[in-house]
Amino acid sequence: MICRIHQYRFAEYINTDFFFIVLTIIWHNFAAIFGLIRKLLKNLVAFGLIVLIAACSSAKKANTAAVPEKTNSRTGNKNPKFIEDITINPHNASKKTPKVSPPSVVNSSPEKSTGALKFKFAILLDVPVEEIEDEKLFSFIDSWYGTPYRYGGFSKEGVDCSGFTQAFMSSIYNISIPRISAEQYNQSKRISRKELEEGDLVFFKTSGRTVSHVGIYLRNNKFVHASTSAGVIINDLDDDYYARRFAGSGRVR
Repeated sequence: MICRIHQYRFAEYINTDFFFIVLTIIWHNFAAIFGLIRKLLKNLVAFGLIVLIAACSSAKKANTAAVPEKTNSRTGNKNPKFIEDITINPHNASKKTPKVSPPSVVNSSPEKSTGALKFKFAILLDVPVEEIEDEKLFSFIDSWYGTPYRYGGFSKEGVDCSGFTQAFMSSIYNISIPRISAEQYNQSKRISRKELEEGDLVFFKTSGRTVSHVGIYLRNNKFVHASTSAGVIINDLDDDYYARRFAGSGRVR
């Protein structure tokens, strides 16, 4: 009886001491054990993600393989046909595909050029396109439009007002007029402002009492001239600057 009691106490003592030692070891190595557990969990999560990605990839490949490639059941062609860069998907293989011939090239550049020219000057003159009729006249003006002003100049590198009107009269009407604006004024026939027509001359006194500037009347109160500030340009006779300096109009045609 005594022996059994001692054996029980001895066993109890051993169990208590053993758990105490284990707890002591765990306490002193808590940080290392915690890090080990965290690392283990981290590896488990990574492994799980790899397995999940692999499973998704396999499923995607299986689905792709399961979808049959669409073909034309009648012709068996997998690829579309291309005729002149046009994708054609025939609906009936029994019918012959009509040949597509390239469109014929029509040289319409002169018509387009004429239309663009009329449109441009209809805007500049603020008139309907139908009123732009003299193609030769407006083509000449268009070729000189924007030419810079140069005193005594007589080319598209630079021109002055009387040089421009002289070139205009010679090219459009085959008429020779003097080189100086005052002499052009003296040689032209006086007409009133109401009588002005396309191709008439308009004169201005921009410096002093004598005529010193000249332009060519177009229509709708607009005239083209070589101005000292902007070169060959279209302005309005009612613009304040030109209205105050208007000297008269003349006709040499």
